[in-house]
Amino acid sequence: MEDLSVRSGDVELAASYSPAGETVIVALQGAGEGTRDFRSYTHLHDLLPPAGIGVVTFDRRGEGESTGDSSRGRFEVQVDDALAVLRAVDAADIGLWGISQGGWIGPLAAAASDEVKFLVLVASTGVTPSEQMMYAVERQLRLAGYGDDVVERALDLHRRFEDWIHTHAPEPDEQLAADLWAGLDEPTLLDEESRRLWIEEMDYDPRPAIAQVRVPTLLFYGDADSWTPVEPSVEAWRAAAGADVEIVVIPGAEHDLTMPDGSFAPEYEAKLVDWRVRSR
Repeated sequence: MEDLSVRSGDVELAASYSPAGETVIVALQGAGEGTRDFRSYTHLHDLLPPAGIGVVTFDRRGEGESTGDSSRGRFEVQVDDALAVLRAVDAADIGLWGISQGGWIGPLAAAASDEVKFLVLVASTGVTPSEQMMYAVERQLRLAGYGDDVVERALDLHRRFEDWIHTHAPEPDEQLAADLWAGLDEPTLLDEESRRLWIEEMDYDPRPAIAQVRVPTLLFYGDADSWTPVEPSVEAWRAAAGADVEIVVIPGAEHDLTMPDGSFAPEYEAKLVDWRVRSR
């Protein structure tokens, strides 16, 4: 494995590269896992190079060893960084692998540049982040054993917060703040810039970008995903995708395609390798 330093605008992105032939996958991060040492990314370095597929992983801007301000939730910046890393690797067949939020960045990057030759997306959500979070709030609470009263209270708080953040009134909602304080340890109402960034991220509709994808695409979902609504996401891709898209839903797999015992789903590993090997 080689260390790379990739320039993207005025920042340096720290990357790791496992070369293995003319096919290379650049991994794009989920929202909460921005550094190369996360298991879903290191797993690619173990799985793919023995099959002749190179892998590049990198620390998201502002995280790990990468410089600059955080790009979490700033999709256009993440697209620029993804393409910068892709261009730093000399390979004839290079594509993007993305998980969760990376499943939104991948289609945006493919629509922006024909240098992206293929996409592999894990839990690529076909609804807005706001809709996804409503699903995740309910599913996570129910998995934790909470009943209807707690679930409905949490969903109501989320809806009220979304309503407040979309208003132009500068003053805080004192009752909402009090209710958030009652339910969370350290909640806060956002300043104007933070509100703008929240709206930019949470209102993002992935379907227009999906419709612009014109490269072979392999989609993976786990049918036990507790963060992404699988059925609406699959429907969105089937309705909007303009490319050669293959969709694999793995029984029993979670958001990151791990099984109940913590191992990665064998079907995911086998399909990922076979799909790229057959495409060469």
